[in-house]
Amino acid sequence: MNRLPKRLVSALAVTALCVLPAVSSWAQAQSLLPLVQSSSDAARPKPANSWRVAFDEGAASNGTISFRIWPSDDSPMHVDIPVLDGETDAQVADVTRDVLAARLGSRYRVVVVDGVDVVVSAQRGTPDFTVELLRDTARDVMVVVQRD
Repeated sequence: MNRLPKRLVSALAVTALCVLPAVSSWAQAQSLLPLVQSSSDAARPKPANSWRVAFDEGAASNGTISFRIWPSDDSPMHVDIPVLDGETDAQVADVTRDVLAARLGSRYRVVVVDGVDVVVSAQRGTPDFTVELLRDTARDVMVVVQRD
């Protein structure tokens, strides 16, 4: 099945909103559902045995950093990392390590490397997995996720 480019989908959605008759917002939303790609349809990054989450800059506001952790043999899980205004990148990394380690359990090893990078590795016998950044609402905190 061919997928429409995101820019085209956005343009179609905006156009549809402009030309739809003045009906309820529920009806408008229902008419756009076929045009919008759901998050479950989004291309999943290739799974790996180890992932690195790198942080740069301190937080200039409270916020949340949200990740999707997707083990190959299981359904994805959503993990939110709370960020407080004024936290340094090293503090954000420490909180991320603690939250991910608690959520993932003993099947994964979660450590801070170089003070600002969090490395998540599957323990022996644990299938490869994917780490995806979903959103970062903490101002000035830069987050990069990559295979390690």
